[in-house]
Amino acid sequence: MDLVGASRVDYALHIMRDRLITLSLCCGLSGVVTPVAVAQGQRAPGQRPAGIGVVPDLATVVKPKIDPDAVPPILWRGDLLPAPLQPAPEVVRLWSPEVIAHVRISSRVLEAVADLDARAFATREAASARLADPAIATEELFAVLVKGNLSDEQTERLLTVASEKVLSLPRGALGLRMEASGDLLNPGVIVVMLLPGLPAERVLKLGDRIEKIDGKPIALNTDLVEIIQSKMPGENVRLSVARQQRDERGKPKLDPAGGFVEDRIELEVGLTSATDLEKFEDRFPNQMRGAIVERRLLALSEAEARFRPATAKVQRPLLKPIPKSGD
Repeated sequence: MDLVGASRVDYALHIMRDRLITLSLCCGLSGVVTPVAVAQGQRAPGQRPAGIGVVPDLATVVKPKIDPDAVPPILWRGDLLPAPLQPAPEVVRLWSPEVIAHVRISSRVLEAVADLDARAFATREAASARLADPAIATEELFAVLVKGNLSDEQTERLLTVASEKVLSLPRGALGLRMEASGDLLNPGVIVVMLLPGLPAERVLKLGDRIEKIDGKPIALNTDLVEIIQSKMPGENVRLSVARQQRDERGKPKLDPAGGFVEDRIELEVGLTSATDLEKFEDRFPNQMRGAIVERRLLALSEAEARFRPATAKVQRPLLKPIPKSGD
């Protein structure tokens, strides 16, 4: 064999040896095979590199032993993963029977709805603009949709205006930054920052762990945001909070097991508008806004499935073959 061929063989054996060593390390094996053994397709008998050990039989399945007691109590587990997004309940309730039963449809709305089906396009556009007036409640538009007896044009335009109103509905806000405790024994979200001038600053302290809102347990940041932003500004909420006891130097007190000593307190606070968070977005972007909008869009999908006119399917007529003319 020439020198070039020999060098290629040595290089190939070197690469195969490195790959087998890597495989041994990844699989938890304790030995390596030599280039000679690789070339012959078997291990060299009696070879045992110092400090490395022997190669076990690859057919033997090695099962790692896991000590359950070694698992720490603070983990991200399945029950702390965000649940799939659900339709926003504050939107779905807009066309619920208990809400529609108390809605009075004004003559102003009825006149505009009638114009949604006018012959002139400009009249229909003007009617949509009148219904988009913020003074007209979204519940009125859904009440018209529930009662039905509308043309396709009226239904489509009503759904469009109602959707725009839903997406611009005010959202409540507390004004804090938080992180999930990640503790299965002490779930909740921990207050890490209070935004100045907003409601949370008046009732909460840094280090507070919010466990429930209006009696609903929370474990993740998303839980708190979805509950708070589904409410209206000015609405009051009740917070169940675990607050750390502190000594005269301001340091948290610890129990004999090394955990924080906490007091359980109930707090009530009025919400501000989520638009008040915008002045802090350059420093603290609101990453949850997308989730709230997605939940509202899911609810609007339900409304479209319920109220949108069914699309008619036109059956294509079967074409008869053209008879061939005789010779």
